[in-house]
Amino acid sequence: WLKDLVVAFFVALTAMKLFAAACAVAAAKIEIPTREIRPGVHMPVVSIGTWVQGSKETENSTAIVGNWMDLGGRGVDTAWDYFDQPAVAAAIAAHGVNRKDVFITTKIPACVGKGEAAKLVDADLKQLNTQYLDLVLVHMPLGFDCDGTWAALEEALQANKTRSIGVSNFRKSNLESLLKKATVVPAVNQIGYSVFGHNEDTIQFCRQHNITVEAYSPLGSPGRGGKSVFTDPTVTGIATRLNVTAAQVALRWIVQRGDVLTVLSSNQDHQANDADLFGFQLEDDDVAALDKIQEQMVVV
Repeated sequence: WLKDLVVAFFVALTAMKLFAAACAVAAAKIEIPTREIRPGVHMPVVSIGTWVQGSKETENSTAIVGNWMDLGGRGVDTAWDYFDQPAVAAAIAAHGVNRKDVFITTKIPACVGKGEAAKLVDADLKQLNTQYLDLVLVHMPLGFDCDGTWAALEEALQANKTRSIGVSNFRKSNLESLLKKATVVPAVNQIGYSVFGHNEDTIQFCRQHNITVEAYSPLGSPGRGGKSVFTDPTVTGIATRLNVTAAQVALRWIVQRGDVLTVLSSNQDHQANDADLFGFQLEDDDVAALDKIQEQMVVV
């Protein structure tokens, strides 16, 4: 009986430890600052992306958004052509988060013309089960009528269907063309942007015109044959010295440059790590070293 008692004791002790760990995770809510992207509209500096094609962790956007909501994350980045918006809406609703506390970014596929763009905004509203969107982007400067597409987004903004409008994958030349006829300057330009490559001309143009730059693929694209921050000696060396992760170093570099970002992970520990960027600083020498590893490549 003594042996059975000892076994029962350790089983109970293990259960207590697991329960305590679960409570700690539940209590450890992340706090992410915001950026004002247009008057009165504040966007989280870190959002979670839901594009799951090729993800090594999951192809379940419900898990991505659900874990993010549990952590206290409130910025969600989706798109009409991710084909997951109803699932995103359901995940937000299931967690009982007040709509005004969530910042939803979505995208229409391309320059599709004024009439089609207007229909797509309405489709986004319906699929996301919301009366308004926080940010609608033109996903890429492809198609036949970027001016008409942008005019439709301006009308959606005026009609309070969205609180802000912007673009994605637009280069400096695309922005210059758009601004010739636009009456509203894009609030955001979401572009591929990491320590391994970005279009500095585009970023500087955005800053000159008060367009917030948002990075996607901020850790590079190792899953598509690109370099990895987890093996780069400069990134990992800085991470070791600062006692943070390589991902945190690469993401902090973007934030410290004054930009915002969207990350992709369904793992709650990874999500929490990616959002924990505001308790440390990169030194000037660190920033300079990270700047030097930039590949001279255009990724937007």
